[in-house]
Amino acid sequence: MKALLASVLLALTLQPAPRPDQSVLIEIPATSPWTDTGIVLNAGDRVEIRAWGAVRYDASSPAAQVGPGGSGRSDGACEYVVTDARVAAHSLVANVSRELTLDGRGFYVGTNWKGTAPFPGTTTPAGRLFIGFNDRAVLCDRSGYDSWKFRNANAGGFTAVVTVTRAH
Repeated sequence: MKALLASVLLALTLQPAPRPDQSVLIEIPATSPWTDTGIVLNAGDRVEIRAWGAVRYDASSPAAQVGPGGSGRSDGACEYVVTDARVAAHSLVANVSRELTLDGRGFYVGTNWKGTAPFPGTTTPAGRLFIGFNDRAVLCDRSGYDSWKFRNANAGGFTAVVTVTRAH
């Protein structure tokens, strides 16, 4: 009996770890506020985002270059993609929404982030995952963004691996 129990326990411990249900490599250009990842999330889905890269957010200033962690605390002004003052300016951010929106909602991602849906601060608890660049170029009435500033003042981008393990 002990041998049988030991064999069962050994077999269980040698099982490979569960693999993620989806893993996607995403390029996030600094030339637009949001990039659609093509990933749809539901409550209970676990997400990990790892990011790297560099963005120049002011073409006239060579020193204005940042990684996914951003340039520091924003003031939460209405012009930012994410208007939460706790989210770093010029950082990698994300939002969950049914469609592309400029409603000021979202959360800080930086270089490494993990969470289980629903995430605080998102537009909807379930929906499409959008990843973006938290720049100060959105119209305060949230009706659009200054595409000239995104396209002409910014250069570069971030690359992210998004790994989703589905709630079954």
